[in-house]
Amino acid sequence: MSLHSDAAAGVLTEAVLDRYLKVCSIDDQSAERGNGTVGFTPLALAAQNGHVDTVRLLLLKGAQVDALSSQRRTPLWIVTARGRDSNNRHEIVGDLLSHHARAEYFDPALHGGSTPLENELRRLRDPEVIRLLVEHGGTTDEATKLAAELGKPEIDDAMQSTRQRSQLRAAIAGLISAIALFIIAWADNPEVTAIIDGVFKKFAISGDKGISQPGNLVEEISEPKSKEDFRKSISTFVKEKELHKFFPTDDNPLLETLVNKAVDLQNDDTSVLGQSTNTESLVKFALYQPVIYCDDSGSMDPAHNAKGEDRWADQRDLVCRIASICTQVVPDNFGMHLRFINTEPAHANDLRMPDVKEIMSKVQPGGSTEIGVNLRKRILEPLVYNTKMTRPLFVSIVTDGIPRGPSGSQETRDTLRDEIIKCQDWLLANGFPPRSVVFQISQIGSEESSKKFLKSLKDDSRLTSVYITTQQLDSEFRELKQKERDLEAWVIASPLRQPTFPG
Repeated sequence: MSLHSDAAAGVLTEAVLDRYLKVCSIDDQSAERGNGTVGFTPLALAAQNGHVDTVRLLLLKGAQVDALSSQRRTPLWIVTARGRDSNNRHEIVGDLLSHHARAEYFDPALHGGSTPLENELRRLRDPEVIRLLVEHGGTTDEATKLAAELGKPEIDDAMQSTRQRSQLRAAIAGLISAIALFIIAWADNPEVTAIIDGVFKKFAISGDKGISQPGNLVEEISEPKSKEDFRKSISTFVKEKELHKFFPTDDNPLLETLVNKAVDLQNDDTSVLGQSTNTESLVKFALYQPVIYCDDSGSMDPAHNAKGEDRWADQRDLVCRIASICTQVVPDNFGMHLRFINTEPAHANDLRMPDVKEIMSKVQPGGSTEIGVNLRKRILEPLVYNTKMTRPLFVSIVTDGIPRGPSGSQETRDTLRDEIIKCQDWLLANGFPPRSVVFQISQIGSEESSKKFLKSLKDDSRLTSVYITTQQLDSEFRELKQKERDLEAWVIASPLRQPTFPG
C-alpha cells in the first residue's frame, strides 16, 4: 500500500497519512505503475473516485486544492472530466470550491481549453455540480452555449448566477413574509382575489381556503378607514378568536396605539401596507407577539451543505423583512422576539428593525439541529409555561433540515412534533384558547429529507393551529421574478377569510 493507492481506494486514515508524510509530500504525483494512479496527486485520486472523507482529510492536512496532476490537471478539473458518477460527487466539488479551487481553470492542451463547467455539461450534467460551479465563477460563453443546447429546465435553473439569485432574494423574502400575514389575518373579508388559489397551490398550505368568489384586487381595494372602523373591526376579531384573556376591554392601551398607528400608516402612499384593507390585517397580526425561530445549524452555510445553497443569507433577508412588517404599527417598546437553535443573543426580545439587522449580521451558522429541544427551552418555557402571557404568540419556524442532535441529545425526529402537541395540551389545561399560540413551519433550501419531514407534520391531524409549507419556497416563484406587480399583489393579498385548521 502507498499514499496514492490508499487515497484512490478511500481507505486513508489520519494516522496512516501522518506516517506517509514523513517520507513524501502530500501533493506529490504518483510514480506507481500498474494500479491506475500514475501521474495523479492523492487529492485528485480521492476526488476522482468519489471518496469525500478522504478528500476532506487531505484538505485538512494541507493538500493544495489546485495541485496539478500530469497534463496540468487540477482535482476539480479531473472530477468533472473523468470523476465517477457517485452520489456524493457534488459534495466533493463543494469541498474543493469551498477551499478556493479555481472554478474557471483551463489549460489550452486540455480538451481544447475546456473548463470544469464545460466538462460537466458535456459529461455527467449533474445540476447540483453545475450550480456550485456557476456560483463560484465558473461560467463561460461556451458553457452558456452548451447549457442552451441541452434544453433542459433543470440545467437552465442551475446555470443562474449568484447575482441573479440574489436579485430574487428580496422578492422571495417579501413573499414569505406575506405568509405570516396570511396565516394570522383571519378576517371575514369578501375582497379576495384569484391570487388566493395560487397561495394554496404554490405553498401547499394545509387547511380549507374558505374563499368567496374571486374579484379584481386592484379594483376592489377598499376606501380608507376611520379610527372607529379599525376599532370595531379589531374588537370583532378579538371576540371571534376568543382573545379576551389578553385584551379584556376595548380601551386596552395596546389596541388604541395599534389603531392610531394604523390610521397613520394608511395615509402613507409609499407603502403597499398603506392600503386600508392590508393595514387592517396588519393590525390584527400585531395583536400577536411574533417570535421568529431561526435555524443557525451548520448546514445553513453554503460551504457545509451538499447543494452549496446560501440558506443563511436567504433566512437573514426573510427575518429582516418580517421585522419591518411586524414593527409597522406596534408601540415603540414592542417588537419582534428572535430565537436561534444554537445561538443565544444577550438581548433578543422586542426588537426593532435595526436590532434585528445587527443580530443577524453577527450570528454565524454552526452546530446541530436541536429544533424541538430548544423550542421548549428558548420559547415555550420562558414565553408560555413560566410566565403570565399578555399577548398570544405567533411562532414562525424556519429550517433547512430534519431535527438532529449531537451524541447524547434528547432530540429525535419526533421532538418538534411532541413539543407542539404538549403546548396545545397545556393551553387547554390552563384555560387558554387554542389559538393563543400559533405555529408556522417553513423550509429554506432544497433538502429532500426536510420536505418529507415537513410533509409528515402536515399530515398529522393532532397538530392544530399549525401551518406548514411543504414546498421549497424560493423555487416556487421563478415565474414571478419578472412580474413585480404580481409580487406586490402577493404582499397585500393577506386579509382572507378564516382557514380551517386541521382537526
